[in-house]
Amino acid sequence: MAVEHNRLRNCLYAYFIGIGGIGMSALARWFSRQGIRVFGYDRATTELTELLIQEGMVIHFEDQVAAIPHEILQNKDKSLVVYTPAIPSHQAILSYLNANNYALYKRAAVLGMITQRYFTVAIAGTHGKTTASSLMAHVLYRVGKNMTAFLGGMAKGYESNLVIWGKADKDMIVVIEADEFDRFFLQLHPDVAIVTTVDPDHLDTYGDAQELELGFCDFIHRVSKQGQAIVHQEVAKKLLTIRYIPRMVQYALAGAAIRAENIHINKGHFCFDYVSEDVVIQDIHLPVPGYHNVENALAVITACLLIGISPEAIRQGIATFQGVKRRFDYIIQQEDLIFLDDYSHHPVELAALLRTVRTVYPGKKITAIFRPHLYSRTRDFAPGFSQSLSLADRVFLLDIYPAREEPIEGVTSALIFDQMKLEQKYLCTEDDLVALLAEHGKPEVLINIGAGGTSHLIQPIKNFLLHS
Repeated sequence: MAVEHNRLRNCLYAYFIGIGGIGMSALARWFSRQGIRVFGYDRATTELTELLIQEGMVIHFEDQVAAIPHEILQNKDKSLVVYTPAIPSHQAILSYLNANNYALYKRAAVLGMITQRYFTVAIAGTHGKTTASSLMAHVLYRVGKNMTAFLGGMAKGYESNLVIWGKADKDMIVVIEADEFDRFFLQLHPDVAIVTTVDPDHLDTYGDAQELELGFCDFIHRVSKQGQAIVHQEVAKKLLTIRYIPRMVQYALAGAAIRAENIHINKGHFCFDYVSEDVVIQDIHLPVPGYHNVENALAVITACLLIGISPEAIRQGIATFQGVKRRFDYIIQQEDLIFLDDYSHHPVELAALLRTVRTVYPGKKITAIFRPHLYSRTRDFAPGFSQSLSLADRVFLLDIYPAREEPIEGVTSALIFDQMKLEQKYLCTEDDLVALLAEHGKPEVLINIGAGGTSHLIQPIKNFLLHS
């Protein structure tokens, strides 16, 4: 481990293979902020890679050894090469660097080194971790804590997946979204760990739900001896059947030691009191809607209190939180027309999203556009997707977005479509989506949902809605 830390401390150049990923780009930005020259490769240019280039990073889009920056080739001992597990091992650049004995590190390993050096709040969960991490980062930033937050989404108000206040010294607090995919979170060294939810997901990594739950147990056991685990009550019930969890406090909307009381909705804000055995914070206004986000806020408030932030500063910080891009993200917000964009890509997330929309817009007809993410997830959870989508009034279902996966025989969006208990359901492609929307009348509330492959549809849909 000492060799790795020395390499991190002494590197002058960093090369990110798969730099356009949301997690990779946040880490690349951190290195750049430390004065290290950052280079990168990705398969295609995106809005995010363009932003990184504008920030001074050098990025190429050819998977060719000749495209490797000469600074990396000429300074092996002073270069750090970071790659994402989404990059296949046979990729030309990765294969060359590996064959020539470059020190190659997964993003998780590098973040593990960083979290070992600084006080770390790691926020995990199959759902809710991006919003919770962003909320935690916002409160720390607003009160002027020396902090760095590595986020899995673009925090509104910062327009970045990296939020920094102050400098990287011994007092810095790291906030990190602790992803369970590829067992990433088992590389981290948290002092405070939050676990929001544990539902079956990433079965391509874990095999089954029990193995996933065991992974979360292992994550919590990585908390430092002086640290604290903040765990949703339902998660704790699951995990305690597997292993004892020390230094744990539990939270839930109701019935837990840490809970919310006096919940009500005021002008779209979810308002509540934070109640624990030691502290009550009254009249908290949370701008991001949903009872699940009230629960996320309970966990974040608990962590902020542990760090020493005053109740009033926490209350004021939460009231100014703008949310995360693609999480209940308003594209159009008019009295007679609502258009939302949301990242939900798991049946539990879909159900929570659609129930929240029902709560915020009672009596309005809800139309959902959904693109499934990954063949394996579609195969594993097709009945759950069908059940959750049936909470809408009308659904337009697109083909599967494959991301890192190759097609699986027999797995298509029809697995979901055929089980949906809706009269108004339509299978469609990107090319005919807007025309099909037009055929069925202007919606009252329209939600674009999915983890990938739909962002480019936002503008055409918006144009249709505003000019129809």
